[in-house]
Amino acid sequence: MSGQLSWAQNETTLVISGILDRDSILGFWEKRQSLLSHIESIDVSNLSHVDSTGLAMLVRLKGEYQSQQRPLKFVGISDNLNTLIELYGVKAFLIN
Repeated sequence: MSGQLSWAQNETTLVISGILDRDSILGFWEKRQSLLSHIESIDVSNLSHVDSTGLAMLVRLKGEYQSQQRPLKFVGISDNLNTLIELYGVKAFLIN
């Protein structure tokens, strides 16, 4: 499944929309440093689909923030994404 991934900044929240999968994350990943410089939360409520690669990217972003001792929250987690988070055993790490 491939599709469009888009994002927009709303104060200290980055809103991600569309499909977050292995085919769509490259553009975001390459721009993440500048996109996330003043971000405290990522709103994932507008994601229509997330695969395991997309979840891995979210986990990596959280890890990068933690290594810099910066807070990062994910908001708007859908039931489907929550199920994926639980299946991969990253709920305690990703959702605090």
